[in-house]
Amino acid sequence: MTWFLTCFEKRNQPNHSEKMLSAGYKAGDEVDSKCTKCKMVLAHTILAMVGTKIAKVRCNTCNGAHTYRAPPSASEASAARRRAEKKAIVADAEKLRTTASDFEAIIKGVDASGANPYSATMGLELNQVVEHATFGLGVVTELREGNKAHIAFSDGGRILVYGR
Repeated sequence: MTWFLTCFEKRNQPNHSEKMLSAGYKAGDEVDSKCTKCKMVLAHTILAMVGTKIAKVRCNTCNGAHTYRAPPSASEASAARRRAEKKAIVADAEKLRTTASDFEAIIKGVDASGANPYSATMGLELNQVVEHATFGLGVVTELREGNKAHIAFSDGGRILVYGR
């Protein structure tokens, strides 16, 4: 029963944007809003109200007029930052993908007969050929910090650990 009352109380509390709207604003007042042109939360002047709700605002920076958009809460902003960081990591991983033709060009310039079996404890050097149990023959194309190496395989590039 306590859980139900807690959820009911939370549901009946006004959210951030409703608090902003009911703060007693009137046309001509300044309010923070997300600008659609500047793509930032900036000071805006209220142009129109519908009852107690802000309807239209004008950006004080770019003079663009648009509907009022409440500034995101702290949790929404941090979630957007995490999404952007994750997107950047995925984009970096996609750049490292090697195709079969890339692998053929890489393997052509090295001696594949001396391939060592890959192990996370082994030391690696640039252009070293390794034999991985799952991915097969591969060539070290980049050594990264934290004992990580990018290794090109016939089905794509992989980042593997070494020297541990």
